[in-house]
Amino acid sequence: MNYAELSMAISDWLNKDSLDKVLPTIIRFGQRDLEDSLRIRPMEYHPVTASLAAATALLALSSDFLELIYLMLIKDDVRYVVDGRESSRALYTERLSATETGTPCKVARVADDLVFDVLTDSAYIRDWSYYRRLPVLVAATPNNTNWWSEHAEEALLMSCLNKASGYVTGILKEDKEKWKEAALQTREVLRLRFAAEETGGATHRSKPFSL
Repeated sequence: MNYAELSMAISDWLNKDSLDKVLPTIIRFGQRDLEDSLRIRPMEYHPVTASLAAATALLALSSDFLELIYLMLIKDDVRYVVDGRESSRALYTERLSATETGTPCKVARVADDLVFDVLTDSAYIRDWSYYRRLPVLVAATPNNTNWWSEHAEEALLMSCLNKASGYVTGILKEDKEKWKEAALQTREVLRLRFAAEETGGATHRSKPFSL
């Protein structure tokens, strides 16, 4: 499903003919809802490794960054995992030295950076992975597709309809409830599909014990 097909489907399902001006926003918000709710493999990004100089204080985050998966620093073929997370307040108020060096073991999110708990004591190789937002469909290229529209078109359509039904006037209450439920169900199908892939086909769930 490309942009033109998705926009036509949204208009048809909403039974509205005058949505051209807001369709790009509906599609962008629908995709954003999926990405805010899901953490699945297609959203994973593994940048190429890069060098970090000595006395490095932070890593700059790209605009598509959503959530850190792992971060490690490599020196002399040894991996040093940076797996601790602190609040920015704790980082700055509990660690008073601004010049302490060492091998970082914790980071804090400060604006658009991940700040280390200490300055790097030497040069390292940075290796990390994170969840990111995927490129969105744009009206300027009607044949444009992205991962969501090619591999999760039902989830994307239902997410767009659910988002639109909260803002477009004249939508029946029954339709709003239907699309809300469909958006949740298709999102859960995606989550379980990739959860099974990561566990060799077995999906594990937990639920409260009850008699």
